[in-house]
Amino acid sequence: MTPTPTPPEGLTEVPPIGLVTAQRLAVVVAEHVAARAQAGQTEIAVRDWTEELLGRRGSKGVWTPTNVGFGAGTLSCFPTDKPSDRVLWNIDLGFVDVHPVTEDGWWGDCTRSFIRGENPGYREALETMRHVHETTLAAARPGMRACDLFFAFQEALEPTGLLLLDRLNNIGHSLDRNTSYDLGYLDPWNETRLWGAWAVEPFMGNHLWGVKQEDVLWFGRHNCVVIR
Repeated sequence: MTPTPTPPEGLTEVPPIGLVTAQRLAVVVAEHVAARAQAGQTEIAVRDWTEELLGRRGSKGVWTPTNVGFGAGTLSCFPTDKPSDRVLWNIDLGFVDVHPVTEDGWWGDCTRSFIRGENPGYREALETMRHVHETTLAAARPGMRACDLFFAFQEALEPTGLLLLDRLNNIGHSLDRNTSYDLGYLDPWNETRLWGAWAVEPFMGNHLWGVKQEDVLWFGRHNCVVIR
């Protein structure tokens, strides 16, 4: 029988208030932009608008660049990708990935994909992505291995026919105050036990488009909490 993993000393059952504040800021702004981005706007314009909204709501900057993609631009979401003058069409897919920093140094991380127009294939893609994302979150257990959460995602993804598009072959990473990635990624090789904050961001699609949703999950002593 596999022994029950022991939580690190000092780990709380609920996420720190600073983390909650940062992540809720990220969620509010990402969902606002996803709901209101308009056909004719460029990726650059939406990035600038997103960062303006973050600043107005108290963000002191971003810890990694704001990422925006429309159409073919949804095929990649990576810190080195820069928004372009690509325009959002009136029948299109898009995403926005935001990373606010609060005054006391907590980091948020949230991605939301969205649709404009009523293309049935795009609508189905979003519904499939959200199902896979929620199934992955529901599989989370305190102290499980990072690789096992990845395998839960992989199992949910397989029947959809979609591909994992992340170029590092992961679905997320560790997150903490003033830092990220320290404990590695949610990938097939990382056996790190999951405690504290991890960003869960399955990014899936095909050769034409990608869809992605990202939320932060707190692995407490006995329960997991999605910060929304």
